[in-house]
Amino acid sequence: MARPDRRDPSQIRALHCVLGQLNRVDGSAQFSAGDTSVLCGVYGPVDVKLYDEKLDRAHIEVKFRPDIGVPTTKDKWVEDAVRSTFEREILGQLHPRTLVQINVQVCQGDGSVDAAAINATTLALIDAGIPLRAMVAAATCVVRSDHSIIVDPTQEEADSALSTHTFAFSNLQTNSPAYVDSRGEFSIDEYNACYDMCMAAVDRTLAFMRTVVEGKILKETQTAL
Repeated sequence: MARPDRRDPSQIRALHCVLGQLNRVDGSAQFSAGDTSVLCGVYGPVDVKLYDEKLDRAHIEVKFRPDIGVPTTKDKWVEDAVRSTFEREILGQLHPRTLVQINVQVCQGDGSVDAAAINATTLALIDAGIPLRAMVAAATCVVRSDHSIIVDPTQEEADSALSTHTFAFSNLQTNSPAYVDSRGEFSIDEYNACYDMCMAAVDRTLAFMRTVVEGKILKETQTAL
């Protein structure tokens, strides 16, 4: 079954990212994959409210906003995905009794929004100078009605899929995903195929993210001279 945009099954959409475009935040990133675009702003470490204070680590707060309307249950899933991923990846023990606030806004949603949100958050945290255990990237695969598997689906492709699978991996090469979400009907073989395809897509995304970060460092070094 051919894809509407004529991509190969394992081909991700073109990636684009802009760092530091938001004012009044400590770091920001707008990450785009095709027509899906997510903007993330990070505050912190800052003072935390007493009831959220943790003696041994920073408190991580995530707010997710869709491109249209108020947050739905599905949007809460994305919010939880970002929170659960980065509660493990942020080195919060270096900043106890503080708050790291992550605000994620969908600018345009055309599939794979949860993966884009994780990718935007990683880059925004790096832009803010928040210490991370590793760089994390995510990708989404779907199993279509003919049981073929494609990566980085558009919303049209995701809506007609039998199942959707999002995996996040770090650059530590542990082969253990930092985040997994699988929904719908699928076999073990289909799950494993999605795992492998997402891992390959994440490798390409991580390479792109490294290029973005290296460009930021080079620009800051030239400005300082």
